[in-house]
Amino acid sequence: MLSLHTNGNPAPGVRGAEVYHHRTKPEDKALGDSILCGMREVIHAQPGYESFPVRAESVAEGHGENRIGTMPSVIVETAYHSNPEDVAALQDPVFRSVAMKGVEKGYRLWATGKACETMALDPLPDVQIPVRSSLIVPVAFKGNPQYPVVLELGVASCMERSCTPSDKEFQDPSQPVQLELLCNGGGAGTVRWRHACAMRMAS
Repeated sequence: MLSLHTNGNPAPGVRGAEVYHHRTKPEDKALGDSILCGMREVIHAQPGYESFPVRAESVAEGHGENRIGTMPSVIVETAYHSNPEDVAALQDPVFRSVAMKGVEKGYRLWATGKACETMALDPLPDVQIPVRSSLIVPVAFKGNPQYPVVLELGVASCMERSCTPSDKEFQDPSQPVQLELLCNGGGAGTVRWRHACAMRMAS
């Protein structure tokens, strides 16, 4: 049972997302921790909310909803309606959407027995590509993204003028994530890429 709330505190400086389980049901902490992990990842991936406070662990308290529930039960406090910054977030439909997508992801991973792990890309290996040719390079990552996934390549340094940023979207989780790197320049040179991966959220 997921009880969705906003929180309040006499001190207006208190803010952020929190989750509570009942102190007599410590087994429910795993569900709360997974939900917080999902919220942290999805909220922080949204521009403008990279530093929104999300508690690290579910807190043991004595709330009635969690005590009475005969199934695993947690209270999700999305943000504080007593804090001006959190109020602005709560009034933003983008924040509300990503917060609930994070709750859904954390619950889904817990329900399927998967650990919540923040998505992170492994570094791309150095490769050599003949001029006017291409090479397929696999991309390894950690985490449990919800597709579609977008891989963004930015130019860190380039000895040829033909280096351009690019994005590629991957729709099918059963297919490998890989890039076709091209060498379209007129001669030999070196290019370094910055790469990042993000889930593309449906509106």
